Amino acid sequence: MLDTYQGFALLQLLLLLSVVLICLRSTCPGSLEPQKLEPLKEPPPADRLVVLVRDGLSAQTFLANRCRNVPLLRDLFLHQGLVGISRPETTTYHPISPYVSLFSGLNEDAATVARGWLRKPNSHDSIFNRSDQSFAWTTSEILKRFPQINRATAMNFETFDADVTKSCSDMEDSVCRSVERFLNGASQQLLNSTGVIFFVHMSGVEPSCESLQLIQENVWKLYQRFEKSFPDQRTAYLFTSSLGDPQIKSECNLAVESPFFLWGSGVAHVKSLPGRSFVANDTGYRLPLHVLNPPHLTALMSALLGLSPPVNSRGMLPRGMLNSSLRYEANAMLTNAKQLLAQARRLRELHPKSMPAFWLDFHMMDSFLKTAEALKRQHRFKALLEYSCNFMPVLIKAVDYFKDSYRQILISAVSFAGIGWLYCLRCHLAVGRKCRNHMEIQKVGSAKRLVFFRGLHRLLTGLLVIYMLLERIPWLVQAILLMPSLYWRMTLKIVGERPKMVGLKSLTSSALLTLICLSGFIRRYNMAVGYAGFAIYTNRDAFRKRGLQFYLWILLLMGLTCVAALPESLGCSQPKALMFSILLTLLRPLACGVYFNLQTWLSNILVLLAALEFILVGWHPWATYILSWIYLSYVAFWQRRNMQASELAFFNLSTLYTLTCTSYEAVVIQMLAMELQLGLRMKLERNEEMGPKTAAHYILVYSWYSLFAIGSFPAFDDFLDILHETCFGYLSLTYGLVMVMKLLLPWLLVLCILVGSYKDLGSHERQIFVRLLLMSSAMSLVLLHRLTAVGPWREIFSRFAGFAVVQVFPLIWLLMWRLAQLKVGCKWMSQIPERVTVR
Repeated sequence: MLDTYQGFALLQLLLLLSVVLICLRSTCPGSLEPQKLEPLKEPPPADRLVVLVRDGLSAQTFLANRCRNVPLLRDLFLHQGLVGISRPETTTYHPISPYVSLFSGLNEDAATVARGWLRKPNSHDSIFNRSDQSFAWTTSEILKRFPQINRATAMNFETFDADVTKSCSDMEDSVCRSVERFLNGASQQLLNSTGVIFFVHMSGVEPSCESLQLIQENVWKLYQRFEKSFPDQRTAYLFTSSLGDPQIKSECNLAVESPFFLWGSGVAHVKSLPGRSFVANDTGYRLPLHVLNPPHLTALMSALLGLSPPVNSRGMLPRGMLNSSLRYEANAMLTNAKQLLAQARRLRELHPKSMPAFWLDFHMMDSFLKTAEALKRQHRFKALLEYSCNFMPVLIKAVDYFKDSYRQILISAVSFAGIGWLYCLRCHLAVGRKCRNHMEIQKVGSAKRLVFFRGLHRLLTGLLVIYMLLERIPWLVQAILLMPSLYWRMTLKIVGERPKMVGLKSLTSSALLTLICLSGFIRRYNMAVGYAGFAIYTNRDAFRKRGLQFYLWILLLMGLTCVAALPESLGCSQPKALMFSILLTLLRPLACGVYFNLQTWLSNILVLLAALEFILVGWHPWATYILSWIYLSYVAFWQRRNMQASELAFFNLSTLYTLTCTSYEAVVIQMLAMELQLGLRMKLERNEEMGPKTAAHYILVYSWYSLFAIGSFPAFDDFLDILHETCFGYLSLTYGLVMVMKLLLPWLLVLCILVGSYKDLGSHERQIFVRLLLMSSAMSLVLLHRLTAVGPWREIFSRFAGFAVVQVFPLIWLLMWRLAQLKVGCKWMSQIPERVTVR
């Protein structure tokens, strides 16, 4: 299987695929049945619920200045209802996630949002499923996530009617008018209906203290209009805000405090309570400030309407917030606890019975139900209320425990498979294919150990398969857990062929360079120091005979080492630095005494002048975009024999890379290429050969330092924000290609210089490839344990992108190596005399 490059690529990509599946694996317990409600003699606290959501409103703005900015609402919560703040439990990853959390009680994690990008997002069970009738005035994106809404009115918060501007007040007024028109026509039909939900979404930017008065006036008007349409005093109201924005950058603040005001039918009015409070009027009167999570509001809304909570909700009904009988509140609390218990039980069933069960097992679950039913039959509702309320946090911890339990086990399985893959690659770095010498083959001790390990491998694999089948472990988890068996089986097979493996001493330098490249993921300057040490060590003989080339090489090396201490240039917008990069790209061949034909000069000068016009004037950016893409096609597909193929590739690739820049990145990359070119030229003057091991080391160090010298993986997020400032522009169909070129063009430039200097490296292609596989797999094995599923998007994506690119780096190298051979290392070049007069 490993006799071809396809076999190596398949096994390398299989490890990457397994990690992708681990990161995207769903932790949802699956389809559950809603809890059955016990019929009670008393009606639910409310027949209708009106949910008013205003985007961008913070609790600090709402409660500022002793609530002077909301005088109408202040008059309400001084005499009725509850005021508090709502905090998201986890980082918000999508603008729709706060609404999913509010109406479904489910916190969408990064994996859930990522799966929604790959396919149509799943619609979660929500209070709209449980309600008898539901009406909504919101955006079409939110309506797609809640298709259960009976009558939905999609509002476009960017373009309304021709006579409506885009100001926040006009947005809200448009929504209010639509609600009023509905109530004028349909309110009479809903007078005797129960379990009705109205969702009114008022969008806009972060309101100021002045605009907050307009917001509260609209809320007051809607409240008065609903009370007029439904005068039976059986309507409850919830006014809140979108609960946090997606966390993109490195700062991750979970304490996004959004206000909520709950009042109306069935809502208690608590005047004093230990804990946080706020000043409610000018006299200094203080009211309790309730602190809840969005899923808690989901449970509260369900209890108000007498509905069972959504099946995947993790909300816990707050105690003492319902204005109802003790019996009703105790039954609502028990229903909430049963719903959480169903999630914990289902998740526990999906895991092995022998697995540690936190401190909650099936016996304790059954014991809770028996005790709760006994308290219910004895009409000890106060005890039932306390018992259910105290048991729900235990259920939440059990749910969280089982959701994350498989992740670390699967990561460990992939790591163990990766270790086997490393040993397998070491076997392929053999000096010879097989040891033919009879004395070397006849190693009885080694043969016995090999038989023992093969038997142990088969025994452990069989026991693992039997265990997984008996425990009914999910098929995806089984496949990943069996990956170590696959990789170690191939390793034992290769060891049985007794190849002459390279010794550990020979791998020391590769391991050291692997650690140096890994250090760049932590701090760029660490990689800079390691790069400088590698360059000096490989050219240590140049210090004996110093000339002009040597001092120029040392100057470039010092500058490249110090540039990593500067702020990242990747993702920065610096037009003056970009202009300098363009001039350097144009003048460098002349300064180095390199001459090209007229066609080369005209094509490069034309596109660089267009780039200068784009930076200085920018009258016709589309012309620059078109010219840049034409130039890319010219460099990619125009193949012409040239006796200075290496210098021609250097010039063309430098020009192409400059078109993707927004700062001085092109200066750094050209300095790096010139340093490599000078270093290799000095080695050639000393008649030093380059073997596959040294070539692989050069490729690894210079490729990764070409990234860390200008930035890092998180900086690509900043680069994407200013991609429109590049000469290729920001097009939805091509921006991905520009991002790929930004990463790969320096790698291709390094390979072109290597191939142009040492044309015999093509004969060592396989050994270079295997050593790069070995070093990259070792790096990815470390980066695997840095992956995270929590935190801001920037951190999650950058860590995964680093792992993925390192994993596929040898495969990318192989493709670019063939391209470099095509551009620079053609066979006809080897037939040209070493000294040629260029005219």
